Amino acid sequence: MTLPPHRTLTKSNAQFQRAVKRLPLGVSSTFRYWGEDRTIYVARGKGGRTWDIDDNCYVDYRLGYGPAILGYADDRVDAAARKGMEVGGVFALSTERELIVADRIAKMVPAAELVRFSNSGTEAVMAALRLARAHTGRESYLLVEGGYHGLFDAAMWQADVEGWQQGGNADPEVVPYGKGIPPTVRSLAHLTPMNDLQRLEDVFRRHGNQFAAMLIEPIQGNCCSIMASAEYVRLARELCTRYGVMLIIDEVKSGFRVGKGGIQGILGVTPDITTFAKAVANGYPIAVVAGREEVMRSFRYGGASHGGTYTAHSVSLAAAEECLRILDETPALETLANYGERLKAGISAILNARGIVHSFSGHPSMFGLFFAPEPPDNYRAWKTSDYSFYDRMAYYLHDLGIICEPDSREPWFMCEAHGLDPTCLTDTLRAVETAVDLTLEDLESEAAREPAHV
Repeated sequence: MTLPPHRTLTKSNAQFQRAVKRLPLGVSSTFRYWGEDRTIYVARGKGGRTWDIDDNCYVDYRLGYGPAILGYADDRVDAAARKGMEVGGVFALSTERELIVADRIAKMVPAAELVRFSNSGTEAVMAALRLARAHTGRESYLLVEGGYHGLFDAAMWQADVEGWQQGGNADPEVVPYGKGIPPTVRSLAHLTPMNDLQRLEDVFRRHGNQFAAMLIEPIQGNCCSIMASAEYVRLARELCTRYGVMLIIDEVKSGFRVGKGGIQGILGVTPDITTFAKAVANGYPIAVVAGREEVMRSFRYGGASHGGTYTAHSVSLAAAEECLRILDETPALETLANYGERLKAGISAILNARGIVHSFSGHPSMFGLFFAPEPPDNYRAWKTSDYSFYDRMAYYLHDLGIICEPDSREPWFMCEAHGLDPTCLTDTLRAVETAVDLTLEDLESEAAREPAHV
């Protein structure tokens, strides 16, 4: 099989050559760089689709890493945002709509007794950790391996599994995500594997009295949507209560996506502090820190500092009010989750017909695809697995008009518009079938070229 001509990137390639002279890697986020000849520049988006400046059309399962939960340029949310513009933008003062949106969040999420607004997921988690430290008077904290909590120094620590020997007594070394992170921060960060109950108890037994917080994504939005078991999260809740530690459930990606009350509602676990961002306003920049009243009252003069010129911006608040209303009062979440189930079933049918073992992780609204009988249940299992088939398939999917993250650790995100447009599913499955066959053809060709072992 030969890849049919589907797209040209002449204009995107030319734009890259111009942009790279002024922007590092030609982009404003390192993760948008997909190589000199494959980095795309978006012209517009509508519903579940994106068009690049070469006018290539894609069914988009990245959705900006999840924010466009209703679909790009949703008429209802954009109309609300335009009304927000009439308010006047930024005042560094409060407006009545802050309470309206906070009340809606508290209605949907019981743990959100009090609410503060921020601008991004990173800022929300930074504020949550600072709040936990202020409330407890402690400094160190516990992270779960594979979790992603934003791009700030305290959260950018990971288990280095590359050279790690499985089955040995030693844990992987804890290393920063990249350069520029002071090693002094490392002394405060502790890591533990997901879903290992004994290890969780052990780390609390050793260090629980020093922890200000435990941060956990029960659905790891940057690691194949690996899920924590309900038992694991409930144990975390019990241990945090026992040791006076603030349980921070990071729902920057899962919040208002997997359910009205987030993953915490599904698992039946109440955190002390929780964070939301991606799906709050259908792509308008806003984030949320919420939690127990006693804890949240530590945001005060002489307590934990929190602010920001652009927090509770009038446009983002207006968009959030309408987006949350839609998620709360209409079948939008059921529509997109049902679409995710149908998409998974269609992908399975294609892979099963070719005898390709696979499994899915996460939730139908944000799932991971894994080429093994069972999905991993922790970061170490994912990192030491073979995800080369996925990586190659994703490469072809881009050429065939499907946008997913080229790195298999990022979930496929669904939006309401996918479920309302029947062509999204048929176009996607047609492309998946071709991409799978091309990947198989590549692997067969490589196997044929390998020298025989005597």
